[in-house]
Amino acid sequence: MWGTVLAIALVATADPVRIGIVVLLFSRSRPVLHLVALWLGGMTVGVVLGVGVLFGLHDVALGVMQRVELAATSSTVGHIQIVAGVLALLVAVPIAVGFPARQHARVAIPVDDPSCQAAPSAFSRLSTRALDALQDGPLWITFVVGVCLTTDFRYLAVLTAILASGAAVGTQVSAAAVYTVVGLAFVEIPLACQLAAPASTGAVMSRVHDWVKARRRAVLGVIVALLGVFLMTTGVAHV
Repeated sequence: MWGTVLAIALVATADPVRIGIVVLLFSRSRPVLHLVALWLGGMTVGVVLGVGVLFGLHDVALGVMQRVELAATSSTVGHIQIVAGVLALLVAVPIAVGFPARQHARVAIPVDDPSCQAAPSAFSRLSTRALDALQDGPLWITFVVGVCLTTDFRYLAVLTAILASGAAVGTQVSAAAVYTVVGLAFVEIPLACQLAAPASTGAVMSRVHDWVKARRRAVLGVIVALLGVFLMTTGVAHV
C-alpha cells in the first residue's frame, strides 16, 4: 500500500499541468496568497474525501470506487480521453498564438470595416473569460482550482488501494494524509521557500512574475497542450 501511495503522490506532484498552474499564478499581483489558496483547496478536498471515504462510507465506497476505476480503464473511456486530448490540443493553439494576432489585427483594421463589427465567437469569449478568471480572479477562484486539481483519478486509485489493504484505520488515515501532503508538494515547495528565504524567493518570484506576465497566453496554451497530451496518452493506454 505505501509503495502505491508514494508512487502515485510523486506522479501527481510532478504533473506538468499542476506545475504550469503554479507558474501561471506567479503572474498575479499577490502570488503567495494565491498559492496559499491553491494549497488550501487541495488540502480541503483531500481531508474531506479522505475522512468521508475512510470513516463514513468505508464498505460502500470501496465497492463504488472499484467499479468506477474498472469503468475508467475501459476502451470506451479511452476513446473519450483521446478525443478530449485532441480537442485540448486544438484549443491550445489559438490560445497561445491566435489571440495576440487577432488583437493586433483589430487595431490595424479601420473602425468602419464591416469585419470589425462581427461578434466574437463563442470559443473566443469562453477562452478569454477562463483566462481572465484564472489570471485576475479573486482568491476563491484559485481555491476552487485547487479543489479541481486534486480531485482526480489518482486520488481515487490511492483511496481504493488504501481501502483494499485492510490495514488499521490509523494506518489508512496516515496513508491518505501522506498522499495529500506529498501530492501538494508542487505548491508547498514554493511556499516553504518563501518562509525560509523570503528575500531571495521574492526576487525569484518577481522575475518569474515578469516573465510569465509577458507570456501568460503562451503559458496557458502550453498548459492546455500538456493536458491534451496527457489525456491522449492515457486514452491510448486504455484502448
